[in-house]
Amino acid sequence: MDVDKPVREVMSPQVITADINESLPNIAEKMIKYDLSSAIVTEDGKPVGIITERDISRKLLPDDRKPSSVSLSEIMTSPLITIDHYTPISDAIQRMLSNKIRRLPVFRNDELVGIVTSQDIVAVSAEMSNTLRELMESDRESLLISDFEGNCDLCGKYSYQLTTIDGRSLCEDCADAGWREPTDSDHESAYLEK
Repeated sequence: MDVDKPVREVMSPQVITADINESLPNIAEKMIKYDLSSAIVTEDGKPVGIITERDISRKLLPDDRKPSSVSLSEIMTSPLITIDHYTPISDAIQRMLSNKIRRLPVFRNDELVGIVTSQDIVAVSAEMSNTLRELMESDRESLLISDFEGNCDLCGKYSYQLTTIDGRSLCEDCADAGWREPTDSDHESAYLEK
């Protein structure tokens, strides 16, 4: 994953906002309608907190409280921890980890422009992992080769530039001579192609 990318490239621009005086059932209805798991709570048009599905389930259900009797300020998480849209993903990850949160509202200047979630970051990470896996498979041989010094596994001579090929440490001469892994029908541990 390119952790230097700004969060604006992975954030979701779809965010639900709710005035602090709105009812909880109204907010829950919006969250269901838009298939979102959180809403930003505003007061006088300024974001002051966040309500998540988890907040609702953990703060209402254990006490068997009626949702319409609960104010948003009682269950929202505040103060709101935010991030600028140009901030690198690596900083967003660190902010989430250090604050033990899963969502960061994204701002451009003082305007709410989106939200980045841990799921957004995981999705990008999975995408990058697939790309990296394809790159590794397409260039596997060159990724497995590394230079170091020691005794050649084939000729036994000491070399200052061994190369690992198919799990064997080979000097430059043996590597250039075309060493390859023996087949099942071969009885020798290794041989040179002729």
